[in-house]
Amino acid sequence: MKAKLGVLLLLLPALGLIAGFLIALTSVLVMSVLDSSGALSLESYRSFLGDERNLTILFQSIWIAFYVTVICLILGYPIAIAMSRSSRTVASLITLALAIQFFSIYVVKMYGWMLILGNNGVINRMLLGSGIVSSPVKLMYNELGVAIGLTAAALPLMVFPINAVLQTISLRYEEAALGLGAGRLRALLSITLPLSVPGILSGVILTFVFCFAAYLTPGLLGGGFFKMIGNVIYEQAVARFNYSFAAAAAVITLLISLIAIVGVNKASQVLAGGRQ
Repeated sequence: MKAKLGVLLLLLPALGLIAGFLIALTSVLVMSVLDSSGALSLESYRSFLGDERNLTILFQSIWIAFYVTVICLILGYPIAIAMSRSSRTVASLITLALAIQFFSIYVVKMYGWMLILGNNGVINRMLLGSGIVSSPVKLMYNELGVAIGLTAAALPLMVFPINAVLQTISLRYEEAALGLGAGRLRALLSITLPLSVPGILSGVILTFVFCFAAYLTPGLLGGGFFKMIGNVIYEQAVARFNYSFAAAAAVITLLISLIAIVGVNKASQVLAGGRQ
Protein backbone atom coordinates (compact mmCIF):
# COMPACT_ATOMS: atom_id res chain seq x y z
CA MET A 1 0.00 0.00 0.00
CA LYS A 2 2.81 2.39 0.93
CA ALA A 3 4.62 1.49 -2.31
CA LYS A 4 1.52 2.31 -4.39
CA LEU A 5 1.09 5.58 -2.52
CA GLY A 6 4.72 6.47 -3.18
CA VAL A 7 4.32 5.77 -6.89
CA LEU A 8 1.17 7.89 -6.96
CA LEU A 9 2.99 10.79 -5.30
CA LEU A 10 5.77 10.52 -7.87
CA LEU A 11 3.21 10.61 -10.67
CA LEU A 12 1.30 13.60 -9.30
CA PRO A 13 3.40 16.30 -11.04
CA ALA A 14 3.06 14.55 -14.39
CA LEU A 15 -0.66 13.96 -13.85
CA GLY A 16 -1.06 17.63 -12.95
CA LEU A 17 0.62 18.70 -16.18
CA ILE A 18 -1.55 16.32 -18.21
CA ALA A 19 -4.68 17.61 -16.48
CA GLY A 20 -3.64 21.20 -17.15
CA PHE A 21 -3.06 20.40 -20.82
CA LEU A 22 -6.47 18.71 -21.13
CA ILE A 23 -8.19 21.68 -19.47
CA ALA A 24 -6.43 24.11 -21.81
CA LEU A 25 -7.25 21.99 -24.85
CA THR A 26 -10.90 21.72 -23.81
CA SER A 27 -11.03 25.50 -23.35
CA VAL A 28 -9.72 26.03 -26.88
CA LEU A 29 -12.22 23.56 -28.33
CA VAL A 30 -15.12 25.24 -26.52
CA MET A 31 -13.96 28.73 -27.48
CA SER A 32 -13.76 27.73 -31.14
CA VAL A 33 -17.50 26.99 -31.30
CA LEU A 34 -18.70 30.13 -29.52
CA ASP A 35 -19.53 33.46 -31.14
CA SER A 36 -19.03 36.92 -29.62
CA SER A 37 -22.30 36.61 -27.67
CA GLY A 38 -21.36 33.22 -26.19
CA ALA A 39 -23.80 31.22 -28.30
CA LEU A 40 -22.82 27.99 -30.07
CA SER A 41 -21.69 28.71 -33.61
CA LEU A 42 -19.35 27.41 -36.31
CA GLU A 43 -18.91 30.88 -37.75
CA SER A 44 -15.22 31.04 -36.78
CA TYR A 45 -14.51 27.86 -38.76
CA ARG A 46 -16.48 29.15 -41.74
CA SER A 47 -14.67 32.47 -41.52
CA PHE A 48 -11.24 30.82 -41.44
CA LEU A 49 -11.89 28.22 -44.13
CA GLY A 50 -13.73 30.72 -46.32
CA ASP A 51 -10.84 33.20 -46.40
CA GLU A 52 -8.43 32.52 -49.26
CA ARG A 53 -5.62 34.35 -47.50
CA ASN A 54 -5.88 32.14 -44.41
CA LEU A 55 -5.98 28.98 -46.52
CA THR A 56 -2.91 30.17 -48.44
CA ILE A 57 -1.00 30.68 -45.19
CA LEU A 58 -2.19 27.28 -43.91
CA PHE A 59 -1.03 25.40 -47.01
CA GLN A 60 2.13 27.50 -47.04
CA SER A 61 2.82 26.34 -43.47
CA ILE A 62 2.24 22.69 -44.40
CA TRP A 63 4.54 23.00 -47.41
CA ILE A 64 7.44 24.65 -45.60
CA ALA A 65 7.12 22.19 -42.70
CA PHE A 66 7.25 19.32 -45.21
CA TYR A 67 10.33 20.35 -47.13
CA VAL A 68 12.21 21.55 -44.04
CA THR A 69 11.56 18.07 -42.59
CA VAL A 70 13.04 16.51 -45.74
CA ILE A 71 16.08 18.80 -45.55
CA CYS A 72 16.58 17.97 -41.87
CA LEU A 73 16.44 14.27 -42.71
CA ILE A 74 19.02 14.63 -45.50
CA LEU A 75 21.33 16.64 -43.23
CA GLY A 76 20.57 14.83 -39.99
CA TYR A 77 21.00 11.19 -41.02
CA PRO A 78 24.73 11.51 -41.80
CA ILE A 79 25.23 13.40 -38.53
CA ALA A 80 23.45 10.60 -36.64
CA ILE A 81 25.60 8.00 -38.43
CA ALA A 82 28.73 9.94 -37.45
CA MET A 83 27.58 10.15 -33.83
CA SER A 84 26.83 6.43 -33.61
CA ARG A 85 30.14 5.33 -35.14
CA SER A 86 32.54 7.86 -33.67
CA SER A 87 34.49 7.62 -30.44
CA ARG A 88 32.72 8.54 -27.24
CA THR A 89 34.54 11.89 -27.14
CA VAL A 90 33.56 12.89 -30.67
CA ALA A 91 29.97 11.71 -30.18
CA SER A 92 29.75 13.70 -26.94
CA LEU A 93 31.05 16.84 -28.66
CA ILE A 94 28.46 16.51 -31.46
CA THR A 95 25.71 15.90 -28.91
CA LEU A 96 26.82 18.90 -26.88
CA ALA A 97 26.88 21.14 -29.97
CA LEU A 98 23.37 20.07 -30.99
CA ALA A 99 22.05 20.40 -27.43
CA ILE A 100 23.48 23.92 -27.05
CA GLN A 101 22.04 24.86 -30.43
CA PHE A 102 18.59 23.49 -29.55
CA PHE A 103 18.27 24.56 -25.92
CA SER A 104 19.83 28.01 -26.22
CA ILE A 105 17.46 30.97 -25.81
CA TYR A 106 15.29 30.90 -28.92
CA VAL A 107 15.07 34.66 -29.47
CA VAL A 108 18.85 35.03 -29.13
CA LYS A 109 19.36 32.16 -31.57
CA MET A 110 17.05 33.68 -34.17
CA TYR A 111 18.62 37.10 -33.67
CA GLY A 112 21.94 35.49 -34.48
CA TRP A 113 20.50 34.24 -37.77
CA MET A 114 19.24 37.76 -38.47
CA LEU A 115 22.83 39.00 -38.12
CA ILE A 116 23.95 36.31 -40.56
CA LEU A 117 21.18 36.62 -43.16
CA GLY A 118 20.46 40.37 -43.11
CA ASN A 119 21.40 42.82 -45.85
CA ASN A 120 24.40 43.84 -43.74
CA GLY A 121 24.89 40.32 -42.42
CA VAL A 122 27.88 38.04 -42.65
CA ILE A 123 26.83 36.29 -45.86
CA ASN A 124 26.00 39.45 -47.80
CA ARG A 125 29.20 41.14 -46.66
CA MET A 126 31.20 38.19 -47.97
CA LEU A 127 29.31 38.18 -51.27
CA LEU A 128 29.65 41.94 -51.74
CA GLY A 129 33.28 41.94 -50.66
CA SER A 130 34.18 39.20 -53.13
CA GLY A 131 32.37 40.97 -55.96
CA ILE A 132 30.04 38.02 -56.63
CA VAL A 133 27.01 40.31 -56.28
CA SER A 134 26.64 44.06 -56.64
CA SER A 135 23.72 44.42 -54.22
CA PRO A 136 22.64 42.49 -51.11
CA VAL A 137 20.88 39.19 -51.69
CA LYS A 138 17.50 39.02 -49.97
CA LEU A 139 17.99 36.17 -47.51
CA MET A 140 15.60 37.38 -44.83
CA TYR A 141 11.99 38.56 -44.51
CA ASN A 142 10.95 35.89 -47.00
CA GLU A 143 10.33 32.14 -47.19
CA LEU A 144 14.03 31.36 -47.65
CA GLY A 145 15.03 33.02 -44.39
CA VAL A 146 12.25 31.26 -42.48
CA ALA A 147 13.23 27.89 -43.98
CA ILE A 148 16.87 28.39 -43.00
CA GLY A 149 15.91 29.33 -39.44
CA LEU A 150 13.51 26.38 -39.08
CA THR A 151 16.09 23.95 -40.46
CA ALA A 152 18.71 25.14 -37.97
CA ALA A 153 16.25 25.03 -35.07
CA ALA A 154 14.70 21.63 -35.88
CA LEU A 155 17.81 19.67 -36.93
CA PRO A 156 18.46 18.20 -33.43
CA LEU A 157 14.88 16.88 -33.36
CA MET A 158 15.78 14.75 -36.37
CA VAL A 159 19.27 13.72 -35.28
CA PHE A 160 18.62 12.53 -31.72
CA PRO A 161 15.85 9.95 -32.45
CA ILE A 162 17.80 8.49 -35.38
CA ASN A 163 20.97 8.28 -33.32
CA ALA A 164 19.10 6.56 -30.48
CA VAL A 165 17.97 3.80 -32.87
CA LEU A 166 21.36 3.52 -34.59
CA GLN A 167 22.96 2.91 -31.20
CA THR A 168 20.92 -0.29 -30.91
CA ILE A 169 21.94 -1.64 -34.36
CA SER A 170 24.94 -3.94 -34.29
CA LEU A 171 27.67 -3.25 -36.85
CA ARG A 172 27.93 -7.01 -37.36
CA TYR A 173 25.04 -6.83 -39.82
CA GLU A 174 26.99 -4.50 -42.09
CA GLU A 175 30.17 -6.50 -41.57
CA ALA A 176 28.33 -9.64 -42.70
CA ALA A 177 27.10 -7.81 -45.80
CA LEU A 178 30.62 -6.60 -46.53
CA GLY A 179 31.90 -10.13 -46.10
CA LEU A 180 29.39 -11.30 -48.72
CA GLY A 181 30.71 -8.80 -51.24
CA ALA A 182 28.46 -5.78 -50.74
CA GLY A 183 30.01 -2.31 -50.84
CA ARG A 184 29.80 0.02 -47.84
CA LEU A 185 27.12 2.20 -49.47
CA ARG A 186 25.01 -0.81 -50.42
CA ALA A 187 25.38 -2.27 -46.93
CA LEU A 188 24.31 1.06 -45.43
CA LEU A 189 21.29 1.40 -47.72
CA SER A 190 20.15 -2.23 -47.55
CA ILE A 191 20.92 -3.01 -43.89
CA THR A 192 21.33 0.02 -41.63
CA LEU A 193 18.82 2.35 -43.29
CA PRO A 194 15.82 -0.05 -43.10
CA LEU A 195 16.66 -0.94 -39.48
CA SER A 196 16.78 2.74 -38.53
CA VAL A 197 13.33 3.52 -39.94
CA PRO A 198 11.69 3.80 -36.47
CA GLY A 199 14.14 6.58 -35.56
CA ILE A 200 13.60 8.28 -38.90
CA LEU A 201 9.82 8.27 -38.48
CA SER A 202 10.09 9.63 -34.93
CA GLY A 203 12.35 12.42 -36.18
CA VAL A 204 9.98 13.18 -39.04
CA ILE A 205 7.00 13.54 -36.67
CA LEU A 206 8.86 15.77 -34.22
CA THR A 207 10.36 17.96 -36.94
CA PHE A 208 7.16 18.38 -38.95
CA VAL A 209 4.99 19.29 -35.96
CA PHE A 210 7.66 21.66 -34.61
CA CYS A 211 7.98 23.49 -37.95
CA PHE A 212 4.27 23.51 -38.77
CA ALA A 213 3.36 25.19 -35.47
CA ALA A 214 6.35 27.58 -35.49
CA TYR A 215 5.68 31.15 -34.44
CA LEU A 216 8.89 32.92 -33.42
CA THR A 217 10.99 31.90 -36.42
CA PRO A 218 8.57 33.21 -39.07
CA GLY A 219 7.84 36.17 -36.82
CA LEU A 220 11.49 37.23 -36.62
CA LEU A 221 12.97 35.98 -39.90
CA GLY A 222 9.74 36.54 -41.84
CA GLY A 223 9.39 40.04 -40.43
CA GLY A 224 5.67 40.17 -41.23
CA PHE A 225 6.31 39.63 -44.94
CA PHE A 226 6.11 35.84 -44.67
CA LYS A 227 3.63 34.39 -42.21
CA MET A 228 2.79 30.92 -40.98
CA ILE A 229 -0.32 29.67 -39.25
CA GLY A 230 1.18 30.30 -35.79
CA ASN A 231 1.49 33.99 -36.62
CA VAL A 232 -2.16 34.14 -37.70
CA ILE A 233 -3.30 32.55 -34.43
CA TYR A 234 -1.20 34.97 -32.38
CA GLU A 235 -2.40 38.04 -34.28
CA GLN A 236 -6.06 37.08 -33.95
CA ALA A 237 -5.79 36.28 -30.22
CA VAL A 238 -3.43 39.02 -29.03
CA ALA A 239 -3.70 41.89 -31.50
CA ARG A 240 -7.39 41.64 -32.44
CA PHE A 241 -8.80 39.83 -29.38
CA ASN A 242 -10.69 37.54 -31.74
CA TYR A 243 -10.39 34.54 -29.45
CA SER A 244 -13.00 32.39 -31.18
CA PHE A 245 -11.32 32.75 -34.57
CA ALA A 246 -7.88 32.09 -33.05
CA ALA A 247 -9.22 29.00 -31.29
CA ALA A 248 -10.74 27.69 -34.52
CA ALA A 249 -7.43 28.19 -36.34
CA ALA A 250 -5.62 26.44 -33.48
CA VAL A 251 -8.01 23.47 -33.62
CA ILE A 252 -7.52 23.15 -37.38
CA THR A 253 -3.75 23.28 -36.87
CA LEU A 254 -3.99 20.59 -34.19
CA LEU A 255 -6.11 18.34 -36.44
CA ILE A 256 -3.60 18.61 -39.30
CA SER A 257 -0.77 17.76 -36.89
CA LEU A 258 -2.69 14.73 -35.61
CA ILE A 259 -3.40 13.59 -39.18
CA ALA A 260 0.32 13.83 -39.96
CA ILE A 261 1.21 11.84 -36.82
CA VAL A 262 -1.37 9.13 -37.58
CA GLY A 263 -0.19 8.97 -41.20
CA VAL A 264 3.44 8.47 -40.18
CA ASN A 265 2.43 5.83 -37.61
CA LYS A 266 0.45 3.97 -40.28
CA ALA A 267 3.46 4.14 -42.59
CA SER A 268 5.58 2.75 -39.76
CA GLN A 269 3.20 -0.19 -39.30
CA VAL A 270 3.19 -0.92 -43.03
CA LEU A 271 6.98 -0.84 -43.21
CA ALA A 272 7.25 -3.02 -40.09
CA GLY A 273 4.86 -5.52 -41.65
CA GLY A 274 6.87 -5.55 -44.85
CA ARG A 275 10.05 -6.43 -42.95
CA GLN A 276 8.48 -9.38 -41.12
